[in-house]
Amino acid sequence: MTHLRIRKSNTKDGYLMPGLKYGASQVVVAHDQIFVLGQTGLTLDNKGFVGEGNPAQQAENAMLNVKMLLEESGATMNDICKIIPYTTKRSYRHEVYPVISKYLEGVNPVSTGIVVKSLAKPYLDFEIDVWAVLPKNPDDQHKRLSLVNARNGYLMPDLKFQNARVIKANDNIFLQGQTGLSLNGNQFIGEGNPALQTETAMKNIVELLSEIDSSLEDVCKITVYITDISYRSQVYPVIAKYFGNIAPVSTGVVVKGLARKELDVEIDVFACSSSGKQHQRYFESKPNYLPELDFPLSKVVKAGKSIFLQGQTGLSLENGKLIGKGDPKLQAEVAMQNVKSLLARVNSNVKDICKIITYVKDQDTRDIVYPVIAKHLDDVYPASTGLVIESLASEELDFEIDVFAVES
Repeated sequence: MTHLRIRKSNTKDGYLMPGLKYGASQVVVAHDQIFVLGQTGLTLDNKGFVGEGNPAQQAENAMLNVKMLLEESGATMNDICKIIPYTTKRSYRHEVYPVISKYLEGVNPVSTGIVVKSLAKPYLDFEIDVWAVLPKNPDDQHKRLSLVNARNGYLMPDLKFQNARVIKANDNIFLQGQTGLSLNGNQFIGEGNPALQTETAMKNIVELLSEIDSSLEDVCKITVYITDISYRSQVYPVIAKYFGNIAPVSTGVVVKGLARKELDVEIDVFACSSSGKQHQRYFESKPNYLPELDFPLSKVVKAGKSIFLQGQTGLSLENGKLIGKGDPKLQAEVAMQNVKSLLARVNSNVKDICKIITYVKDQDTRDIVYPVIAKHLDDVYPASTGLVIESLASEELDFEIDVFAVES
């Protein structure tokens, strides 16, 4: 069965990149999984913008879009499992989260909040990524555990917004981004110490997975957000200690900030229930730019029909060396060729791609790399999110792409 791609559009006719022929879908339905294009103040026809200079209005438009798109997909807001709100200033969180909480009252998704340098255009202050899952049985509810309310907590004590720490939806497992915060949300451990914050985050991850009768063995992908590139050498040895030889795929990015200024690291986890079958993990390697660290990672993991790829850059799959130093276009070409090779390894291809997230370090690079992406994903129409961040695993990397695919 081919994936259902709803509200296909092309940037050449739209608001963001009118000179580029690049097709994307507002939402992709792949079996039970729903992937939504990052929603902003842009109207669904991509020809108008709501709320310039007003993050709350942008969030209002974005959440209305999400609601409409899910309904067009045969889902509702109650099917949302994970959200990642991105803002360009930490102070905007206090403007956008009340809007989010209004629309998601009683839904209790897991949430990860990231502060980025910029979004697709300088006037965008807010974007939200959404993952939803259709229950196999319409009468079933997703398991939402470790419910906490932001009110009276550490991050946003004045906000009434209840969310789960872990959700199991069919075989999909979603965790709230984990930091140095205790699981009750009232205590922060490790201020000024990224390694100790990571230790707390990993302990939390193990405990949350156990609550859903899962373990680290079920983890397919981790995304590690840090606020300074120098923290990599402190953070990854702690992660490696916990994962041992499990070999998830990993993406590591340096962002402008997290929910509070004292947070130095946050770890997102995507897992799938193995149901007694081991996930397929291929092309084990060590973390890029940390060759001394004994931490096996996969380049691609297949869990049931879900396919997770390591964030791809200009690094060669054969020898791990960078191709295209100082040349973002060439790095993007290498990355997209890598994506195709990795998908082929699990008997898949680009037609199975549902969602991409791109990371660049400045706006100008977007104009360079998207024509390359468009060439390789011609007629695919994934849901897409584009972020401008501080750095990748090394300063010499200019581009990285995350890919979420589902076997059709």
